[in-house]
Amino acid sequence: MDEITLKAIENDHRITRKTDSEFLYEFQKAVLLALLEDGALTEMQYRYAEKKLRRQNF
Repeated sequence: MDEITLKAIENDHRITRKTDSEFLYEFQKAVLLALLEDGALTEMQYRYAEKKLRRQNF
């Protein structure tokens, strides 16, 4: 397996709902999708969590 290393961080800043709401929403949604694909969430649990997440951000 190839080794992966971090070379640089650009535009480093604290991520908050106020400054980066779209990024934070997409990141959290990706985590929910990963949990769904892994079998940690059912489809119904995923839909419920994603709906609550959408309401939080929009």
